[in-house]
Amino acid sequence: MHWLIKAAVQNSVALLPDPLSHDVYYAMQRRFGGLRSIEVEDKLRQGIEVAQRANGNGLRVEGARALEVGTGRRLNLPLSLWLQGAASVVTVDLNPYLRPELVHEDLRQIRDERARVEALFGERLDPARLQQLLALADDFDLDRLLQTCGIRYLSPGDAASVDLPPGVIDLHVSYEVFEHIPGPVLESILREGSRLVSDRGLLVHYVDFSDHFSHSDPGIGPINFLRFGEPAYKLLAGNRYMYMNRLRLDDFRALYARAGQRVLEEVSAPDPDTARALADGQPPLAPPFADKPHEIVSTLNAWLVSRPRAAS
Repeated sequence: MHWLIKAAVQNSVALLPDPLSHDVYYAMQRRFGGLRSIEVEDKLRQGIEVAQRANGNGLRVEGARALEVGTGRRLNLPLSLWLQGAASVVTVDLNPYLRPELVHEDLRQIRDERARVEALFGERLDPARLQQLLALADDFDLDRLLQTCGIRYLSPGDAASVDLPPGVIDLHVSYEVFEHIPGPVLESILREGSRLVSDRGLLVHYVDFSDHFSHSDPGIGPINFLRFGEPAYKLLAGNRYMYMNRLRLDDFRALYARAGQRVLEEVSAPDPDTARALADGQPPLAPPFADKPHEIVSTLNAWLVSRPRAAS
């Protein structure tokens, strides 16, 4: 779908009152969008990647207490962490997007693709927990699933102010969520993460800096949205379904520093095709993006692993 048509549709649906707006957008996603067919393996892999980053920085997932920022419509990242031995997962979302029918569909897919799931996790998998999960696929109940897997779902919930005591979380995580949160709110979330994590705790977050319209419109590149100044972009995509802060990697570095986070590991690299296009002056960038180094603008994603500076 052409990105301008998609933007117009999203803006229109966002004007509807809740919960009608959520229901209409979800129905559209199921019929025409990214939820027409779902691949549980992709989402489970996110939890494995989080665990790999944590383990590489001295924190094992086994026995860890995790908090996920941004639940979304499914539970696969919390389930992935639980299958790898996490003690518990609190998952927080400002919007109650979670859909039990999608969770059930994911469980059935795990059951039907068991061999692939086992191969995906390898030695990280807790076989007994997988067996418990498979039993729930045939007799599904969301509350029973949450209880069995040690998952606490908080929505509507504010990741910048979580009703938990200090130091009760070992792993503070998100995957492709931070790009959808305004910068000042992100800073508050990171500060709250500092309060929540234990002395051994880590914050592990994966950020996608690319224009998300480009994921479904091959006619535009991954930094197309940087052509627009803030007022114009707000009109195009300032709605709840496609809001992006458009912060770049250098902005995140500064944000983490202000929030008192010490970055232990940053995994990022400029995208070669985007860097070449920028060298040729394409696309023309609006301020402040035009003033940034090309290697920053052409970096399309990053892993950021950090710890509160006071605990380092």
